Amino acid sequence: MKDITYIAAFPKSGITYLNFMLFHILFDCPQNIRLIDSDYIFDLHESLARVPPASATPRYVKVHFPFNPRIPLRERAARAVYLLRDPIDVMMSVWDFKHLTGEDGLLDASPAAREAMFQRFSQHWLATGGLIYPWAGSWNANVASWLDQTELPVLVVRYEHLKARPFDELRRILNFLGRAAGDDRLAAAVEAGRPENMRRLEAEEIDGGTSGVFYRPSLAKGYAQGYRFVGRMHGGSSEKVLSPAARQYAEQVFGPLTRRAAARAG
Repeated sequence: MKDITYIAAFPKSGITYLNFMLFHILFDCPQNIRLIDSDYIFDLHESLARVPPASATPRYVKVHFPFNPRIPLRERAARAVYLLRDPIDVMMSVWDFKHLTGEDGLLDASPAAREAMFQRFSQHWLATGGLIYPWAGSWNANVASWLDQTELPVLVVRYEHLKARPFDELRRILNFLGRAAGDDRLAAAVEAGRPENMRRLEAEEIDGGTSGVFYRPSLAKGYAQGYRFVGRMHGGSSEKVLSPAARQYAEQVFGPLTRRAAARAG
C-alpha cells in the first residue's frame, strides 16, 4: 500500500520550519508538537521503527537521504515534497549548526582560529558541491537524486518562496498531497511557524532542560554559548560571505542544478 509521503531535503535546508507548519495543518487536535519527529512526521533517521504498518491512513516521513534504491520505506512511498534552499545559505546554516553541536572544537576556538576554519570549510563546500554529511551525499547529489528519479511524483518547494509567501506555498503543498484545509487553519499554521514562535518553544525547552523538538542535553555547551537550532534563517549569503571569485566558482558548481530545480518549483 502506497501510504507514505516523503518530506525530503538536504540537511539544514529549513525542513523543520516546513514541518512545523505542516504539523498544524495535517493533524487534528489534540497535538503535541514535542513529538513531531516521533509520532507525526516521522524522522526516518531517528524514528523509523515508530512508523506504523501500511494502512489507508496517510503517513508523512522526514528524510535527508538522497533518493536511491535502498531508501527506507521505498515500497510504500507514493510521493515526495522536496524542499530546495540556496546552497550557500545551506552552507551557512550547516556552519552555525556545527557550532551548536561543538564539532571540530569550534566552541573552544579563538576568533582567528574560527575564521581560518571557516575558510577551509567554505572552500571544501564549494570544491565538493556541498559534501559535508556523507550519508546525505553532496548538496548537488542530493538534489539531483530527487529530481532525476522517475518512481515518484515530486513537488519541489523553494525555501525562499516558503519564507516569503508561506500561505500560498502551503496551499500548493496541500493540493499536491490531496489534502484540504480552510484559510483559518492555514493562517494558524503560518503563525505557529513564525521564527519567533519556534524560538520561544526552543527557549522553553532550554530553560526547562526538556528534550523535545529542539533541545538535546548533548548540545548543552553550544546552547550555553548562545547557539540555537532555530538559527538566523540565512538569506543572500553568497553576497555576504563569498569573495567575487568564490561567487563565480559557486555559480559554476551549483548554478545549473539550482536553476533546474528552481524551474520545477515555479
